[in-house]
Amino acid sequence: MADVQEAALYPASRSHARTSDLKARLVAAAEFFKSPTMVGSSFPASHWLINRMLHGIDWSRVTTMLEYGPGTGAFTAAILTRLPSHARLIAIDTSASFTDHLISAIPDQRLHVVTGSAADVQHIMASHGLSQADCIISGLPFSTLEPDAATQIIDRSAQLLCPHGLFMAYQMRTAVRPLLEDRYGSVRAAYEWRNIPPCHLFWASEPNQAMAQ
Repeated sequence: MADVQEAALYPASRSHARTSDLKARLVAAAEFFKSPTMVGSSFPASHWLINRMLHGIDWSRVTTMLEYGPGTGAFTAAILTRLPSHARLIAIDTSASFTDHLISAIPDQRLHVVTGSAADVQHIMASHGLSQADCIISGLPFSTLEPDAATQIIDRSAQLLCPHGLFMAYQMRTAVRPLLEDRYGSVRAAYEWRNIPPCHLFWASEPNQAMAQ
């Protein structure tokens, strides 16, 4: 009898996964056509991009992580599979369509979803009773952000990171690189072509809070 029940469950699970995936794609497509310069792509991040971006993080040291521009949550879900049970992830997106989708699609107590701007990250952190982050990951398109907004986000992020903190960004272009090099002691870069579109990857560590004032 148990075998029969299991056999009945698996098709339902696959059906639910397909439905969730379709919903995510529809939400992403709608937001992309509404604001292509801010969304960048209607395709979710590939598992190659996600695994390469997150590889090497010492998750045992992560208690607070920030995600800018989570979209439909491809990175969000992957981060939560790695994040310690006591940690929290604050995902910030300007699109209510994306944040509504995240709240319904990923019911995880460690996840706090905020509709707002990454430029207000310090206020958002304070509203959660936090002042420092261990990791920040950004999918925001710095090449199309207003220069002042891009600088604010990078500066405030560097101010929030703890000394061992890490800022990560995946980008279609390289506009963020000089901003990172001015504010971090170490910046590594790579390129992942197994994604639609292919992406530049950046890992910045050793934040210089004095330069980010």
